Amino acid sequence: MADKNESFETKDFGWMVAMSILFLVLVAVCFWLEFSTEWGGYQLEFPQLLGHYGKVEDARDFQAGIKQIWIPKIGVTDRCITCHLGYEWSSVLPATIAEPLKPHPMNDMIAKHEFAKFGCTPCHGGDGAATTIAGAHQGGTGWEDPMLSNALAAQNGLTMNEMIQMRCNFCHRHDVATPGMDEINPAKVLFKKKKCLLCHVVEARGGTTGPELTYEGDRNPELLIFTHVQGEHTMFNWNVQHLTKASAVSPSTAMPDFNFKPEESRALTLMLMSWRRLSYPPEYIPDPEVAAAAMQPSPTSTPTPTPSATPVAR
Repeated sequence: MADKNESFETKDFGWMVAMSILFLVLVAVCFWLEFSTEWGGYQLEFPQLLGHYGKVEDARDFQAGIKQIWIPKIGVTDRCITCHLGYEWSSVLPATIAEPLKPHPMNDMIAKHEFAKFGCTPCHGGDGAATTIAGAHQGGTGWEDPMLSNALAAQNGLTMNEMIQMRCNFCHRHDVATPGMDEINPAKVLFKKKKCLLCHVVEARGGTTGPELTYEGDRNPELLIFTHVQGEHTMFNWNVQHLTKASAVSPSTAMPDFNFKPEESRALTLMLMSWRRLSYPPEYIPDPEVAAAAMQPSPTSTPTPTPSATPVAR
């Protein structure tokens, strides 16, 4: 029989030891979850890469942790660079390095879109605030802007190049033509040629016979009727078939059948789906005249005729 004078401390000693051990285990688990991240291994490897390619001081100064590009004026918080650490090291690291440490390719177009000013997600899509691969690339419930990928393009009957052009046209929609947008540029010409503004309102201009198209890219596909649509029930496919022959997709529509060629219907659909609501400040919207000038061939690019009869190798 236990001593009646036994202290409560003695009685509870076993429980206190057990609870202390449990607490230490929980603390250890929390530390493990905090530091055994998907990006932890990449951040161990990256300074080794910098040192291997001669950037010893930069490798020594590298600090591990979540990294981000924060641009409040356009609502961008991109932590993509927590994994994609080589994004701005194209002058040092070779393009053969595997993702996610591979440097971002550089060209004239990329040079005009500084990482610090635009971030990653405005061009690539994805959830920039996420710090896991699945969260950044696919997103969670209710998120409708997955990262561009070949799989996503194929799922929607598109190519990666077409998807990229659509995102470019988010900002470049007022350009008469934009370098690199070979699919959408003809659609802008066709839209004017067919006088679509006679029936549709776009940015407060046009007729009201048809639905407004100003932010057609934000339209909810659940509002569309797919009864007469062949193939995948996607918004892109609905628009392509509707533009090809409107009466076949919407028998009661007032829209005439333009019988566009398949490539014309696709181009127009790419353009329409790129018309989305943006809250970018004016300095982010490109000057249409600058884009038009960029489309003109440079005088120095015209080859000078040679009097020699020998063919010139090109």
